[in-house]
Amino acid sequence: MNKPIRKAVRCFIIDNNKVLAIKYKEPNKKAGWYDIPGGKIEKNEQPIQTAIREVFEETTLNVDKLERKGNLIVEYPDRVFDFEVFIAKKFDGTPADLQENSSEWIDIEELLSNNKILSNIQLLNEKYIGYLKDDNSDFKIHIYVDNNENIENIKVDNYSFKKSKKINR
Repeated sequence: MNKPIRKAVRCFIIDNNKVLAIKYKEPNKKAGWYDIPGGKIEKNEQPIQTAIREVFEETTLNVDKLERKGNLIVEYPDRVFDFEVFIAKKFDGTPADLQENSSEWIDIEELLSNNKILSNIQLLNEKYIGYLKDDNSDFKIHIYVDNNENIENIKVDNYSFKKSKKINR
């Protein structure tokens, strides 16, 4: 079976031991679940542009000095998400409570202990967070999940060092 693939981004914003997370609201089928800001890459849009746009749309924060950290594949039984992962080194604004979701700074350990987190949040786990924090890394991680968001397997397909390339908007 060929699974549909959706190209998207996630942008991690970490400040000390906290991360900016969003929490979906009704009528979203994932209401009550936490996620990292991001979304679908639109036609004729570069991933960096998507990250900046989506962070603003979902949190009202402006981000700058984005660094591409790697690629995260999240595979469900019937679909695949192919995420370009960024980290914002600079941000401005205050998280907002919006119609579709709220956004908030949350302690990383507290977020990881929540039972309603989408699988990309696993990148904050101590086993993988180094990939986000290392200025010279490039990763490819594949997470296999069931339709109930239970993680079945995590595979680090690739991890290498690269020349740090900071991207400013």
